[in-house]
Amino acid sequence: MKKRLLIRLVPLAGLLLATLVLSACAGSQNQRQQEDADEYVWPLPPEQPRIRFVRSIHSELDVGQEKSLARKISEKIFGRSALRALRKPLAVHVDSRGRILVVDTGWHKVLMFDFAAKRMDILGKKGSGRLLNPIGVTTDAQDRIFVTDAGGGRIMVYSPEGKFLRAFGGKSVLLRPAGIVVNTELQRVYVVDTWAHQIKVFDSTNGTFLFAIGRNEPEPQGDAAAASGGALDQIWNRGSEPGEFRFPTFIALDENGTLYVVDTLNFRVQMFTADGKFIATFGEVGNMPGNMYRPKGISLDSDGHIYVADAAFSNIQIFNKDGRLLLNFGTFGSGTADMRLPADLYITKDDQIYVVDQFNHRIQVFQYLGGQQPGEQKPVTVK
Repeated sequence: MKKRLLIRLVPLAGLLLATLVLSACAGSQNQRQQEDADEYVWPLPPEQPRIRFVRSIHSELDVGQEKSLARKISEKIFGRSALRALRKPLAVHVDSRGRILVVDTGWHKVLMFDFAAKRMDILGKKGSGRLLNPIGVTTDAQDRIFVTDAGGGRIMVYSPEGKFLRAFGGKSVLLRPAGIVVNTELQRVYVVDTWAHQIKVFDSTNGTFLFAIGRNEPEPQGDAAAASGGALDQIWNRGSEPGEFRFPTFIALDENGTLYVVDTLNFRVQMFTADGKFIATFGEVGNMPGNMYRPKGISLDSDGHIYVADAAFSNIQIFNKDGRLLLNFGTFGSGTADMRLPADLYITKDDQIYVVDQFNHRIQVFQYLGGQQPGEQKPVTVK
């Protein structure tokens, strides 16, 4: 009997030792990753650094919640429980509480990383609030969560705690809702409708459709309709003139209410007033610095610089309001500060930059260090 007990205890002791060793190794690895992160800055010395890499976010483990020793031993014996991790992230937003909201098309849900509470939650799992094909996410001043759901052609609204509140839009109004921002002061929701080649504007209090930004031609009839070939998008609304779009995707809003729209297949960024009046545009197709080839996410830092993610270049380009390239950062790869197919990005009020690194299944976090010295009037840096 004692021999049998000893035989059973020896493997458990070995598992316990292995678990402790792995935990120590994991801690050392995290420390090494942080030390490595401190080495990544743009531009390189001797130029003054303007951007610094901070960290990567992969899974629920990154929020700081550690597994108990009992759970670690149990997983060694019975196998690991499924780790909730990013699969195919597409869009990102950070609310006023610092919670990171990530649209993941692999999950078909929104993953919410709450570092303060050390937990990760999943939004839109069941019931009336179940998400079908989420694309974009944002919040209002009260941290209510707005999600574009292309599967239902609708906007889903949740409480800050993730409780489903209501939906608006519908397939009769929205063909393919994508990027989204909320102007709390004007009580407006701006939604990029990619297949309609427009920005649709709604009342944020009741979901009433207000107006559209972009070309707005009547739907063709008869022979003209047949000539469209049954295309999914409203091809008659496509355009390349100022104020027109060709498959727009993402959108940003500055503190003055100005809208910045990534006009993806026109390879440019367009700017509009809150009422939809065209202001300016910049960008052209090409493979040189400052050109755009597959522009995706867009956001602005506290100095008003415009950041545009480009999936083809695997980097982020920073422009001034006149469209002049100031700096780019990031390279193709799977290393510490690399990117593979960057998609959306979001910049917080304290200038932390969150980039969706789609094919590396992670969120890359950078810090804007400030672009101007006191008393100077000069851009971030030269390219």
